Amino acid sequence: MIKNSPLSLLLAFITGIIIASGYFLLTAPFEQSIEKKHIQSISKASLNRLEPIQTVTLDVAETSVQQTEINSNNDNANVTEQLQLQVVALKRELATQKAAVKSYRKQLQGPSDFEQMLLDKFDQQKRDEEWAYRTEVALQDFLITADLSIAPELVSAECKTSVCKFELVAPQGNEEFDHRQWRELNDKLVKQAFWQQFKTSTSTSSDSDFKLLLSTEQ
Repeated sequence: MIKNSPLSLLLAFITGIIIASGYFLLTAPFEQSIEKKHIQSISKASLNRLEPIQTVTLDVAETSVQQTEINSNNDNANVTEQLQLQVVALKRELATQKAAVKSYRKQLQGPSDFEQMLLDKFDQQKRDEEWAYRTEVALQDFLITADLSIAPELVSAECKTSVCKFELVAPQGNEEFDHRQWRELNDKLVKQAFWQQFKTSTSTSSDSDFKLLLSTEQ
């Protein structure tokens, strides 16, 4: 009995080690599975807690962007409306100024008292055929023979008994013709014998035309 005790103890020790190893081998996968499931449960719980926060943050960002777009659209609409109002005001002001310019131009282009008097006299007179024809032809001949830098074109020449109306225009296609040519024409006309018979005259001119109203009477 005493002799077998060491062997029995050794066998019992080995048996204990085998039993303990088997226990650990059997229980370790189970414990790892439980631990893994526990970790997964914790991870899911954490994710469930985090997802609403992320969603709220995203919703707030989208709301902010939408509000910014609304504000931007409102600002653009206000700017467009203000520009439209300014355009309308400018158009009204321009129309008023055009009307004023037209009125002033009409006043400037309207005949003076003296010019109107000559026009009335012209309308009342009958045509003296001999004198009228001679004067009209004299002006035509002058334009042909005069040494003018640029000769204008005679549009109309009409005489009555003592009053004549002449209208001349710049030659077509000649861009160099301006008020200097009208001055040259006038300076040479006053030296002509047929022109010196006129005692009173009035004229209107621009770069493109020259109108004369003359009378042999004072």
